[in-house]
Amino acid sequence: MQLNKTKISRRTLTTGLVGLSLGASIAPAQAQFRLDLGKIKDIGRMLKSINLDEDDEIEMGNSLFGALIQTMGGIYRNADAQSAVTSIARRLFETSARKSFGWEAVIVDNNEVNAWALPGGKLGVNKGVLRYVDSEDELAAVIAHEMGHVEFSHAVKEMRKKAFYSGLSTAAQTAAVAAVDEDARRGASAGMKAIAIPMMRLVTAGYSRDLEAEADMHIVDVFSKTGYNVMRGSGFYQTLLDIVPRKAKGTTSLFAGHPQTTRRLAALQEVGAGAPQPDKLFNPDYYALKESFPTRKIYKRTAG
Repeated sequence: MQLNKTKISRRTLTTGLVGLSLGASIAPAQAQFRLDLGKIKDIGRMLKSINLDEDDEIEMGNSLFGALIQTMGGIYRNADAQSAVTSIARRLFETSARKSFGWEAVIVDNNEVNAWALPGGKLGVNKGVLRYVDSEDELAAVIAHEMGHVEFSHAVKEMRKKAFYSGLSTAAQTAAVAAVDEDARRGASAGMKAIAIPMMRLVTAGYSRDLEAEADMHIVDVFSKTGYNVMRGSGFYQTLLDIVPRKAKGTTSLFAGHPQTTRRLAALQEVGAGAPQPDKLFNPDYYALKESFPTRKIYKRTAG
């Protein structure tokens, strides 16, 4: 069977891809295809040959959400803070065109200044972010940016790129391909478990420049529907530039290095200058949140 004539079961792939990352047992697949493993040698060719729909994205996010939260430090155990973030995020989520997604935002007990989103509308906001946002607009910008990755299916797009699976060994790639063949599923759990690791790395470390820029512009769209101030919201990118050393090479879902983040900030400010500039409103949820997470201005350091 030729690759271009092979129809891969999306549900089989996504179930194998995420289910085993949680140590869950997987029922025998109801395969709608037959993979010729003699002709499909690597996970890259397999991923490029499939099309994932909304149901697949939802399944992927639901299955990985708990595992990623635990990997990053667990849920932050403060019900009032969680309720405040949920309330603020809900207003933003209502603007989404992906109405079938189970949108959810959770504070993660992690001090890294980062946030992330999984397919299907599952967002994590590290408590480290809450210590540095200086207005509700800045927090809304963080959430709206991560929403953009979900709204435009960025994770699905990145899955087809070599960088997504390049960290897998040949054995892991072979096992992963074998796992979506009905006859080979029992012995392929190691390969499928390995696939979950690149997904976690992707959503926490960031996307390509074009996709990050698209997620930034999603902030503008969401703010136009919710009344937040783009110029105030963009201030969080300046904070990232202030707290990350100029020569730092690591990236996160929000920070892409000094030159690139500087350009992203300028692009947001250019658009924001022509957008409405609503006054800052008093939101009890946000100010209650800041009682637990006062803004850490004294820890900012100028890049040098």
